[in-house]
Amino acid sequence: MGPFDVIVHNLPFLLVGLKVTAELSAIAIVGGTALGLLLGIIRYMRWPVLNAITFAFIELIRGTPLLVVLFICYFALPALLSYHTTAYNAAALGFVLFISAYLAEDFRSGLRSIRPQTVQAALATGLTPVQTLRFIVVPQAVRRVIPTIFSQYVRVFKFTSVASVIGIHELTGSALLVNAREFRPIVLLATVALTYFVCCYAISLVGRLLYKKLMIRL
Repeated sequence: MGPFDVIVHNLPFLLVGLKVTAELSAIAIVGGTALGLLLGIIRYMRWPVLNAITFAFIELIRGTPLLVVLFICYFALPALLSYHTTAYNAAALGFVLFISAYLAEDFRSGLRSIRPQTVQAALATGLTPVQTLRFIVVPQAVRRVIPTIFSQYVRVFKFTSVASVIGIHELTGSALLVNAREFRPIVLLATVALTYFVCCYAISLVGRLLYKKLMIRL
């Protein structure tokens, strides 16, 4: 038996795990970016009550380990709110909440980096504060934080491996199941590590190319 026979024989199963990893990452990226941008705008606008609630949420999530967040979404919230959920849905919710808290601060920093003169000039042209935020401030802020948010996307892709703890057969979880049967840890874990590296490098490369394309003079 060759060293990579275990990969070849279990490739369909491992590819299904990679598909689950990609799906969870996509959900976390899309949902976390939308929620993070909303939270970042609230923090930027400094509305008293909403800002206090948002600040508390961000600090709570950022101060809580991801594994604990997943346990809360899978065990605590369903019991507290009396609803049924699956491990997949709980993981997706946990990843969205977790990454949104970090993206919120990135977006807030980007929004704060916009010079007051830019906002004043937009208002002087007759734009309303909401229009100024939508058409002037947010687009420029998002461009400035592209490298940072893509770093967060890389993190969340790697973090999906934690989902195996609550029974999801993503890439890492699938590899561990195969290893329990075949006991070929070196080949399996090396293959998993290489797969994560290739995927994360691709995400980083997209971020760099996008930043170069949309880069503005700061």
